[in-house]
Amino acid sequence: MASADQDPYYLAEQEVASSVRGLMSLHETWKNLIFNTNTYTDKEFRWTSRELRKLIATLTENIDDIHDTIKICEKFPAKYNISSDEIEKRKSFVRDVRAKIGEVTRDFDDPQYNRKIEDDKSKELLSNERRTNIEKSSRFEGLRRAHEEDNNDFLREQAGMQQKLIEEQDQGFDMLHDQVRDLGEMGKAMESELKLQGGILDRLEHRAMKSSATLASVMRKLDRFMEQTSSKLQWTIIAILAIIFIILVVLSSTILKKK
Repeated sequence: MASADQDPYYLAEQEVASSVRGLMSLHETWKNLIFNTNTYTDKEFRWTSRELRKLIATLTENIDDIHDTIKICEKFPAKYNISSDEIEKRKSFVRDVRAKIGEVTRDFDDPQYNRKIEDDKSKELLSNERRTNIEKSSRFEGLRRAHEEDNNDFLREQAGMQQKLIEEQDQGFDMLHDQVRDLGEMGKAMESELKLQGGILDRLEHRAMKSSATLASVMRKLDRFMEQTSSKLQWTIIAILAIIFIILVVLSSTILKKK
C-alpha cells in the first residue's frame, strides 16, 4: 500500500478538504447576507455569490479528477497496491464533497432565496413613492400613476423653466429701463451744459464786439491825434498803443482759455 508521502491522492484530498471548509463558511455568510441586506445593492453579497460559484466550479472539477483516479485504482488494485477499504474510504470522501457542493448549489435555486433576491431588486428599482402607490393599488393602476407622475414632473419642470425665463426677461427690461433713464439724465445734463456754454460764448461775443467798437473809437481818435502831433511823437504813441494792444490780446486769449 502506498504511503501518504508517496501517494499524491492525499495532497489532493487535503486541498479539496480545505476548499470545502472555505465553501461551507462562505455559504453560511451568503445565507446570512440574503436576509440581512439588500442583495441587489450590497457589494459583499454580490462578491460572495461570485466566489461561491467559482469555488463550486473549481471543487467540482477537482473532485471529478479524484473520482477518475479512484476508478483507475479500483480497476487495477494490484498495480497501485491500494486495498479495497482504502478505495471505499476515498469514494466516501468524494460522495461527501459532492453532497456539500449539491447543498450549496440547491440553495442557489431555492425559491425562498430567489424570491428574496428578486424582491430586493424590485424594491431598489422602484422609487419609494411609486412603490407605495403600486402596493396600494393594482399593478396597472400603479403603472398608470407612475406615468402620470412622470408627465407632471415634466410639466412642472417646463413651467419652472418658463418662469425662470420670464424672470430673466423682467430683469433685462429693468436694466434697460435704468439705462434709458440714465441716458435721459445725461442728455438733460448735456443740454444744461450746452446752454451754459452758449451763454458764456454770447457774453464773450458781446465783450469782443464792445472791445472792437472801443478799439475803433480809439483808432479814430488816434488818427486825429496823429494828424495834430509831430512825426516823432506819433511813432512813440504808436509803439505804446501797439504794446497795449498786444497786452489786451494776451489777456483776451487767457480769459477764453479759462472759460
